[in-house]
Order: sequence, then C-alpha cells, then structure tokens
Amino acid sequence: MPCACETCHQHARTLGLADKQVSKAAIRKAFRAQAKLWHPDRFENDEAKRLETEEHFKQIQVAYRELWEHYENPREFPLEEAFPARPKVDNSPRISFGGAPGCFVTPDFSPRAHRIILRHLPNPENAVAIVDLSGSGPRSGTFDQFILLTRDGIFVRNARQIISLLWYSHLGEVSLIDQRKYGKLGFWQRTAERISGIEQKYALEIHRRDRTHFCTITGQVDDSAKKVMYSFLQQMKSQARL
Repeated sequence: MPCACETCHQHARTLGLADKQVSKAAIRKAFRAQAKLWHPDRFENDEAKRLETEEHFKQIQVAYRELWEHYENPREFPLEEAFPARPKVDNSPRISFGGAPGCFVTPDFSPRAHRIILRHLPNPENAVAIVDLSGSGPRSGTFDQFILLTRDGIFVRNARQIISLLWYSHLGEVSLIDQRKYGKLGFWQRTAERISGIEQKYALEIHRRDRTHFCTITGQVDDSAKKVMYSFLQQMKSQARL
C-alpha cells in the first residue's frame, strides 16, 4: 500500500514519480532509470560533472530505499504518530567489513558495485554485501571477479568470468583454512601475496550441501573480510535450515 507522507512525496519527485501512480514496480523501474541516467561512470572524463552526479546518485539511492520501506510500512494517518504500532521485527541479515578495501554493504555500495548489482539481481534490494575479488594492481576495483551476498544466496564471478549461484538452503561446509599451518604457502598463494603486498593467512572455502566444492577465496581480499564472510555464511546456513 502506498505511503502518503511528505517524505515519500519528496523521494518520489527525486525518482521522477511526482505525477505518476506509485507502485513497487514503478519505484523499481524509476530507480533503475535514474541510476543509469545519473551514474558517475558516465562522466569519468569530467571531474566536476562526476562529483555532481555522485552526490545526486547518493540521493537517488536514499530515495529508493526509503520510498520502498515506507511503501511496505506506510505512514498515512496522524493517529499513527500518537499511537505508534509495534515496531516491525527486522530479520534482515547484518554484516560489516569495518571499511576493508573492496568490501561494500547495503545501502552504501560504490557506484561501480551498484552497477554490478543492478546487472545481476532482478531485485537489487535483496543485495546485502559485495566484495571485489579482482585483487590489487590495474584490475583492482573493477569487480571483474566478485562475491555477491544476497538475502537468498551467493553469486560468484571467477577469473573466467563464469558466474555461479548457491542458495543458502544448499550451502554446505564453510571453512577458514590456515594456509600456513602445514608449512609454506602454495605457488598461487605466494603469487597473490607478492602482488598485493599483504600477508594472507587464511583461505575461505565454501562447499555445497552435497560436499562438492563451490569456491575458494584466498589472496584476493584481506583476512578480516574472509572472517566476516565466514561468520555471515554460518549465520545464513543456520537460518536456512530452521
């Protein structure tokens, strides 16, 4: 049910919905149109214009998020202010990388991360976090490789540009492997450390419920990010089996 509060009217205007019928489909469609129109990547060669569009792009993200939330929990009647309803329980997963490089969580996705999410998720509001696995060097920040954590499952794009999906209901063992426990690192681990300049102790291994291998994350991101993803995936696996 639509929301009639002044805040939503302002957000609707930001998304170009001021004089149109507001629905979930209309909100999503308007958001995607505005995001493409005001995406900072369109103005990479114009610094002043890029800074302007980055600010407007942030406003579009805020407008979309709050308009969507108010649509599901409308504020239409003054009595709601005097007698507020019992707060809705928020069961959405929580995750924080503490500012680790290449790691973003909702709603603070970078413009490039947001473009990747729009490209791969029919409902971008389901995105929880995305981690750039492109490593350091010239490919850093490109998201040529990534792991995308959603409310329902995991998307991974590997070095061959192949995208794999694993639902949490099919998630099996998730392990943090100490790569130095049994001696020296392997060739690829040593190469990743040499390129990144960061000593990496752990590998994050993710398996399907049938025990087949899904993916392994080694030197592409900091150990701190691997630990965060490990805890998050353990939580999601538990929730999926309740």
